[in-house]
Amino acid sequence: MTLDQLETYLLWTTLILAVAFMAIILIYYWYSRKSSNNYLENNEIELRYFIQKQVDYHGDVTGYECLLRQHNSDGSWSLPQKLDSLPLQRVIFLLQDTFKALPEVPITLSINLEYDQIVSPDFRYFVRWAIANIDPMHLSVEYTPKYQPKRINKWLFRRRIRQARKYGMTFGIDNVGSNLSDLKSIEWLLPEIDALKCSMRDFRKKDASVWLDLNLQFWYKLSQEHHINLILMGVENAEDEQLAQQLKIGIRQGYLFGRPIDPDNEEENNGEAQRD
Repeated sequence: MTLDQLETYLLWTTLILAVAFMAIILIYYWYSRKSSNNYLENNEIELRYFIQKQVDYHGDVTGYECLLRQHNSDGSWSLPQKLDSLPLQRVIFLLQDTFKALPEVPITLSINLEYDQIVSPDFRYFVRWAIANIDPMHLSVEYTPKYQPKRINKWLFRRRIRQARKYGMTFGIDNVGSNLSDLKSIEWLLPEIDALKCSMRDFRKKDASVWLDLNLQFWYKLSQEHHINLILMGVENAEDEQLAQQLKIGIRQGYLFGRPIDPDNEEENNGEAQRD
């Protein structure tokens, strides 16, 4: 073997070892991330979907939002952590009983999913399954960009949404707020968005001198320009409802109209109906 051949051999050996080393690091990183995010795969954690109604100008129900809750040791139910660790297979299992308790009317049913759930290969199956099981209700999948990972595949995400919309699903953005970052996080998705949800808690000012980058009027104008439905959440009192009236926000959601309820709990449902 000549000196030139030896140098070539050593160079290729070094490159192969470097590639193998990088592959091992990437595999280890992926496995570590997956292992740390499998919290909700544990079937011993009791989860259930509660529902909260949405109403129009006249107080008529236009839809329900499914809200995932975790049963705590003290008997209470709260929003679970690490929502992206919930496999879509378990989402389907949890929703089966919820769907049975819903009315058979042509209104909207909203389900919030995370980035990893939407880009999952199971997403299209989930959408088809949900649409078939809630008919005549309409399916809306909602997404909260502020909780998405730092690195995302925008092309794949948009592709999943476009495919699902062809099945009849609508796509909503949940919980846009008063910061410019809220706008920047959804600009690339505007052509795919059917609904925007604003929460009153992001626009209430305890101090009149506090400056908001974006106000509800901004989101109303944006929704009109892009033919997007605007939904106001967190409506808790007559003052909030009056603001929705002034801004001509047709769909409202909040404690003023009903708290999230367990659809399988008849006693709780009856009590909620009496309070309404």
